[in-house]
Amino acid sequence: MHVLTPRTRFIAARLAYVAVVLVATVTQLEFSADLAAAAHRLARAFTPSLGWRDAIDGLRNAALFGGLGVVWVVTSPSGRVRAEIWRATLVAFGLSVTVEGLQVFSPVRTASIVDVTTNTLGALGGAIAMAVLVTAVVRARGGHFLLGVPTFLLAGAYALATLCEAVTPLFRSDRLPGMEGGPFRMLDTALDRSVPLRLGEVPLLDVLLFAPAGFLVVTLLIERMGSGRRIWPAVAGAGAGLAFAAELIHGAFGLSIRWEATATHALVVGAGAWAAQRWLPSLREALRGWARARAAIATYAGLLVLWGWRPFFPRTDVGAIAEQLTADHLVPLASLAGRVDVFSALHVAQQFLLYLPLGSLLAVWPLRRSWRLWPAVGLAVAIEAGHIVIADRFFDVTNAIVSCAGLGIGWLVVQRSGFAPHGEASTAARRP
Repeated sequence: MHVLTPRTRFIAARLAYVAVVLVATVTQLEFSADLAAAAHRLARAFTPSLGWRDAIDGLRNAALFGGLGVVWVVTSPSGRVRAEIWRATLVAFGLSVTVEGLQVFSPVRTASIVDVTTNTLGALGGAIAMAVLVTAVVRARGGHFLLGVPTFLLAGAYALATLCEAVTPLFRSDRLPGMEGGPFRMLDTALDRSVPLRLGEVPLLDVLLFAPAGFLVVTLLIERMGSGRRIWPAVAGAGAGLAFAAELIHGAFGLSIRWEATATHALVVGAGAWAAQRWLPSLREALRGWARARAAIATYAGLLVLWGWRPFFPRTDVGAIAEQLTADHLVPLASLAGRVDVFSALHVAQQFLLYLPLGSLLAVWPLRRSWRLWPAVGLAVAIEAGHIVIADRFFDVTNAIVSCAGLGIGWLVVQRSGFAPHGEASTAARRP
C-alpha cells in the first residue's frame, strides 16, 4: 500500500485549506457575466465605505486567513520559518485577490479592497503567531512538565477559549432588539438593561467549563515560579478583571450584559486557581506516567463533550432534526456567512483552541502508535454529529473541520519540535 510522505501530507493540508476557502467563496455566488455590472462593482470595491459592520467583517476575514498562515508555517517541509511567513502572506494575497475578483461577478456578494487587506494581514499575523509558538515550544524541549508537553500550550489555548466564550457566550450571542448606533451608545443601552439581577441568568454549566482555566494557568505559573509562592490570588484577580471586561465588551457588540455571569466566571476561575495551588502537589504524587496521562486525556475529552453538547436537552422534532442536514450545514463556513458579528469569528477561533491541547497531548502520549489522532478525530466528529439531536445546537461541518485542524496543529507543533512520544497508553495499561 502506498504511504504518503510527510512532504506530500503537508502540501495536501495546505491545498485542503485553500480548497475550503474557495468552496466557501464560490458557493451561492450566483455568477453573472454582465460586464457592465462587474465594472461597477469593481469600481465600488476600490471606494469602500467603512463602518462598524466593516470592522466586524474584517475581524472575520482575519480569523479565516489567519488559519491559513498557521497551517502554512506548521506544514513547512523545509522548516525555514521566516521564508514560510512571507510565502503564506503572498499566497493569502493571491487567494484573496482571486476571491474578491470572483465576487465582482456576483450580484449578491460585495468585493472590497478592504477585504484583500484584512485577509492578507490576517495570514501574516497567523503565520507570525505560529512561528513564535513553534519557537517557544522548541526552546522548551527538555523541560519538565506536568503532562510531558509545554504547559503553556495547554493553559494558553484553554484560557483563550474560555475568554472567547466570555466575550461571545454561545447562548447570548444574538444582538439585542432595539440596539442602534455606535458601540458606546449600544454599551449604554446594554448597561441600562443589565438590571435587575436574576437567579435564572446564572450560567451553571460554566462552573465546569471555566474552572479548568484557573487550574491550568496556576499549574503553568507553579512550574515556572515554584509551589512555595501563593500564586492563585493573582490569577483569581486577573480572571475577575477579564470577566468584567468581557461583559462590558458585550454591550459594545450589542449583546446582553449579565453581571450574574461575570460573578460566576470570576468565582469559578478563582476556585480553579485555588484548587491547583492546593491539590497539584498531591496529584503529582498520586498520578505518575501513563496513569497521569490517561487521566488527563480522559478528563479533557469529557470537557470537550461538555463544551460540545451543552445544554444536553434532546431535540425531538423530526422536522427540526432533518433541517440540520441541509446544504448550509454541510458546506464549510456557509452557516456563518449570514452572521456578520463577532461571534462568527470568535466561535471558529474557540473551536480551534479547544482541540489544540488534546492534539498536543496525543503527540507525546499516543493511545497507540498506529492510531495517531484518529480517536480524537472520531470524538470531534461524534460531538458535532450530536448537535443534530441536541436542542439549541446546530450541526455545522465547519466545526468538525476546525476541531480536526486544532488537533492536527497541536500534534504537529509538538512532534516537529522534537518531543518524542512515550510508548502506548493501552499497552502500558496492560503491563503488570
